[in-house]
Amino acid sequence: METEKRELWDRLSNESERAHRAFQTFLSLPSKDRTVIEAYRSHVGNREAAKPSDTWARWSRDFAWAERASAYDAYLESLRREAYERAIKEEAERQAREIEKVRGRYNELMTLGYVQAAEWLENAQPSDLRAQDVLKIIGLHLDAVKAFEVDRQHEAEDDWTEEDDEEFADLIDEIDEIEDFKKDNSEEDSGDEDSESDHPDETG
Repeated sequence: METEKRELWDRLSNESERAHRAFQTFLSLPSKDRTVIEAYRSHVGNREAAKPSDTWARWSRDFAWAERASAYDAYLESLRREAYERAIKEEAERQAREIEKVRGRYNELMTLGYVQAAEWLENAQPSDLRAQDVLKIIGLHLDAVKAFEVDRQHEAEDDWTEEDDEEFADLIDEIDEIEDFKKDNSEEDSGDEDSESDHPDETG
């Protein structure tokens, strides 16, 4: 039959019930104030007692009160340390979950912006977003990928290639040419109007 594990501060096999109760009084005192005389004073309710009884003095020696109390203190300290470490671990796990939520949401938003930018490139019109706006959106997405070390499992399909860079550059040049052309036409039209105003029709 398996016997129950007993600690040093539990009642010893040769320790009487009275002796163990006296030890418990000693053990209940704060470690800095734990002395046999203080325990005795607390037990008998006499703060003026000069010394413990001979019986208490003998019990404290025979049953190693100081050593058993030290073991108990060490046990409590280990419990506090384990609780402290457990609290730190739980807080770290909570913060990790919160960071992962933020990371996931940020990636969702940046991916959405990236997709919209890609759609704009496929259907670009001069009246749409400015080219520099699209470049900023793409730049933000790439910065997010670097900052959060996004794991891209389908690199062959998803990575931005050199061919994409060339097509993008060609598209930007084309947009710039259209905008320059529109600007030149606008200036020519304005010049024609100024010329007509400078030379009014003198006939009549």
